[in-house]
Amino acid sequence: MRNWGAALEFEAVKFHRSFLVRTISVLLVVGLPSLAAAFLAAAASGTPGLLGSKASAMLPGTGWAGLAGITGQMMSVGVLVGAGLAAAWCFGREFTDKTASSLFALTVGRGWLALAKFTVVTAWALGVILLTMVACLAAGLVAGLGLPDPAAVPIVVKGLTAASLSALLALPLAWVASITRGYLGGIGALLLLIVVTQVVTAFGTGAWFPYAAPGLWVGLAGSEAAAAVTPLQLALALPVSAAGVVATCAWWSTASLDRH
Repeated sequence: MRNWGAALEFEAVKFHRSFLVRTISVLLVVGLPSLAAAFLAAAASGTPGLLGSKASAMLPGTGWAGLAGITGQMMSVGVLVGAGLAAAWCFGREFTDKTASSLFALTVGRGWLALAKFTVVTAWALGVILLTMVACLAAGLVAGLGLPDPAAVPIVVKGLTAASLSALLALPLAWVASITRGYLGGIGALLLLIVVTQVVTAFGTGAWFPYAAPGLWVGLAGSEAAAAVTPLQLALALPVSAAGVVATCAWWSTASLDRH
């Protein structure tokens, strides 16, 4: 257990020092609530033209319901992208920076080291999700919405849940970054997933595609599509994420990391 703790600390320090991770954190925690507040202000002001009409169309409601709802929608996509980039970097950097062979010197197994990486990425993603929603609530107070009303609570919970599922769905990208021996492979897979998500959603089958279901559930395609998403379809994210974690840990346990 002490070796596991050392591996976890080792990975946490590397992750914390990453400029990419810090940038993603700021963009999510500060950028998404700010953008949501801007949409709310544009819709509330009745601004004529494209901006006002677009903002009104995107908001799922007014007041706290609208602010929390649009934040949840943006988090369902933003967290997938942010956590996907972080996971791809965390695993792929060992090969890009040519530090993979030095991992043999550690006293913990490489499979456990991969699990430590997953633990750090997941903990960071969940923390960022909570901070983003807290920042959303702060933005609402600054905007003069007053204290959140009870009707906003289920919308906040829904946004947090969808964002958490998106974070879990980002973990399998670590497997792609590992087998391609670099984070560019993981980033390429992330871009492909985004394209596929758009295609399956356009064909009306997005609810059964794990990477599309959380966003649809929080209203990215409208209230009718959101109501059609079932708990089973949302739950598909869990086995997909678990399969990615298991496959990655197994690969790291047996792969020859000294070959680039």
